[in-house]
Amino acid sequence: MHADLDALAALAREHHGLFRYDDAIALGWTPARLLQLVQAGWCDKPRHGVYRVGGAPTTRTQLDLAAVWFAGADAVSSHRAAARLWGAPGFGNEQPEILRLRGRSQRREYGRVHGCLVLPASHCTERWSIPITTPARTVFDLAGVVAAGRTERALDDFLKRNLCTLTQVQQVFFALARRGRRGTVTMRSLLDARGEGYVAPASELERVARAVFEEHGLAMPDFEVDLGSEAWIGRVDCYWREERLVVELDSRLHHTVLSDRESDRRRDNELMAAGWRVIRVTWSDLRDEPAKVVGLIRSALAAAA
Repeated sequence: MHADLDALAALAREHHGLFRYDDAIALGWTPARLLQLVQAGWCDKPRHGVYRVGGAPTTRTQLDLAAVWFAGADAVSSHRAAARLWGAPGFGNEQPEILRLRGRSQRREYGRVHGCLVLPASHCTERWSIPITTPARTVFDLAGVVAAGRTERALDDFLKRNLCTLTQVQQVFFALARRGRRGTVTMRSLLDARGEGYVAPASELERVARAVFEEHGLAMPDFEVDLGSEAWIGRVDCYWREERLVVELDSRLHHTVLSDRESDRRRDNELMAAGWRVIRVTWSDLRDEPAKVVGLIRSALAAAA
């Protein structure tokens, strides 16, 4: 029995302190012996068919896995819970959320459950031993349940961290999109705005800058551009090519250290010596005085005309 118990404990360690009834049976356990384990306090049974080893801490990921296992063999974590598991900004407190094919068991669930007609294997993967929708599928599902801005933020975050490619998102869209399907209109708009050559914003500050520029009708610059002809000077945040104007976006986090500020100053001097003009904009500038920022940039662009 000790060998069996060690195997069961090892299985639980790989799955956030959980194991399934079917897995225990496959290891040679019987229903009666499992009942004895529960009665002895070695484990408890938080869900039908799902067991938790005594002493295992209750975590959010454990709850995600328990909900997925309870929902059935084809269920996966999805939507807002999947966004949280993939680390999308703004989804840190989401409860378990499940996606499964329609027509499956209708047992009482733990967390939101969505039924779908199309859930191919290519739309599913694992993260931290939890069955989950891929980042590309997660974004499409998000588009049907949250505001467009939250979906856009998750999409750009996934692209920035190379969790998925724009091509993969497009493939999911073409597989699922149809008239009347929730999320189709939002995803079409997001993909239309991200044509060939699109580069996701490198930071949340860049996202804010893009929004400010667009809202005030400012000509959109190139973002994340390497400058320097014979010798590379550095990568700049915003660049108006014809006017040779550089706008650097200083975040609250990355430009408060003295060494960072000195490095920025040296690079600014090199850029200006090479013929570029440089303006620095902070987070608070964009947040509190966006019109003033746009006016300053417009004046600089006009002076170069």
